[in-house]
Amino acid sequence: MKIKQLALVLGCWLLLAFPALAAASLDLRISPEVVEIGAFFHGGQVTVRGKIPPGAQAVMEVVGQTAVEHLMRRGRRGGLWMNVGEVDVQGAPSLYLAMSTDPRLLQAPPAEGATWGYPALKKGVSLGGRVEPGEQELFLEQFFKLKESEEIYAAFPGTVKVSGAAGDLTAVTGTFPLPTMVKPGTYQVCLTVIQDGQVIGKQFKDLKVAMVGFPAMLSSLAYQHGATYGILAVVIAIVVGFAMGYLFKGGGGH
Repeated sequence: MKIKQLALVLGCWLLLAFPALAAASLDLRISPEVVEIGAFFHGGQVTVRGKIPPGAQAVMEVVGQTAVEHLMRRGRRGGLWMNVGEVDVQGAPSLYLAMSTDPRLLQAPPAEGATWGYPALKKGVSLGGRVEPGEQELFLEQFFKLKESEEIYAAFPGTVKVSGAAGDLTAVTGTFPLPTMVKPGTYQVCLTVIQDGQVIGKQFKDLKVAMVGFPAMLSSLAYQHGATYGILAVVIAIVVGFAMGYLFKGGGGH
């Protein structure tokens, strides 16, 4: 009887310990951990590395915080295109980038119960305002295409590289392109491990995007010293106006 009880206790301990061991073994790392936005920032790259069991698949994601977006809907009135109402989009992340080892993980139809990719993302997005119930899916498709055109949303199926095994695990690496329009803030990097259609591991890390230099100074002035920022903006506008007038006047005299 004591042997059975000991075996039961040991089994329960292993079940409880396994998720922690699995999460630790993923060894999720990002480089750089802080992306700096300076005066000449034109986008950047973030490399994500991790380890997965041999034969497993992986999905990597970079996800921004959600916020409410207010969009104007355009429609025809009297033969002219104009704004006909406002649409509120709630639950959409400010940035969403995803890549996978197996292309099928990010292609339709999604795996049952998948927590990654556009289909899973759409489940968390709700619409309000001037949108009829039958238009929800069409509007979401257009919203995602808009975000893709701004390079804020993107999916890269099959682009995670799988290298040689290190012990009992296989190394995976993905490089994400950060768009020029990325906003300062904290983003979440997620590594999801899938085997036989089931999620067997998941780990998260924070990626920080921060303004530095002249953009940081302007942002600080705008939010903390509004009056000074306003005066500076007027002075810069006047100087630029005089400079442009001088250049065009000088050019016209030749």
